[in-house]
Amino acid sequence: MADELARIGASALRQAAMRTLRRLETSGGWKRLLLAEGELHLGDDPIQADEEAQVEFGRAFSRHPAYRDLRVIDIIGEERLKPPPELNPGERLLVLDPLDGSTQWAMIRAGYCVAAMLFIARSAGRIQLESAIIANQTHTFTLINGKPLTFGPTYGTSSEDAYLLSCQPDNGMVVPSIAFTGYKPKDRGSVLSLVHELPQWSFLTIGGNPVTPYVVAGGLTAAVTIREQTPWDAIGILMCSKTDAVVGTLNGTVLGHRGFEELFNKVALTRNTRSIPPMIVAKTERRFKEVATALAKARDSFGEGFGSGMEDLGQMSE
Repeated sequence: MADELARIGASALRQAAMRTLRRLETSGGWKRLLLAEGELHLGDDPIQADEEAQVEFGRAFSRHPAYRDLRVIDIIGEERLKPPPELNPGERLLVLDPLDGSTQWAMIRAGYCVAAMLFIARSAGRIQLESAIIANQTHTFTLINGKPLTFGPTYGTSSEDAYLLSCQPDNGMVVPSIAFTGYKPKDRGSVLSLVHELPQWSFLTIGGNPVTPYVVAGGLTAAVTIREQTPWDAIGILMCSKTDAVVGTLNGTVLGHRGFEELFNKVALTRNTRSIPPMIVAKTERRFKEVATALAKARDSFGEGFGSGMEDLGQMSE
């Protein structure tokens, strides 16, 4: 029965994500592309979109036929930053980022996803990740505790999903690539110092949950975060840790999948908690070491403040 509820919970997350993505794809911004003469469209507010996505996901999730059986006590996360409730055994907590990549959504309507997790209380004061999904406009990645990571079309069914146990090969025939999570203007110096240390690599500044699982499922060679993250920001890293992808810290320490999952099960999901350390995800151990070595050199050359997000843009422009 527990396994069945975990599967049903993952299905409920996916269905709610589909509804949320549809809402985001048909937002007011698209309806406002044709304007009256002299009228300006100044773009859509990603903060408002985040809030609307939160409402849509919660509404869709609560309509699932098994909603009462799942015993979800509360929803917390990106748009509901608050201490989680105390859970009784068998009760669940939904942790949600309803629009992960809102900047990309506002700019180009791409490079974003819905990310959600269900935690279950196994005993008083102890919660455990039960299931998680990352859903974008084309693909959904699903993780159920104790099961392999799966991958399939978002607007499909679980019967169309395939298991993801191993990374797509890194055969050396294509240019290696790296996604840099959370890039902001004040990260520019840090990013450029890393680019300098990986001159043959292609860089993608859209990172995090929208792209990290593609280290396993696609041609992306590696992904890196340089600051602490909240658990809902690092679902993609957790998913990669369930495969043969290499996951570890910036100093080159590799973490096994059990070690990384413990970070999720032990963290206190309190207001604005950033308890997941900066991480590297790579297709192979060789690529992992390349990125770790490059990061160490970039940190040394950049000096104090690398990855802090507090770079002095005025000095950089001189």
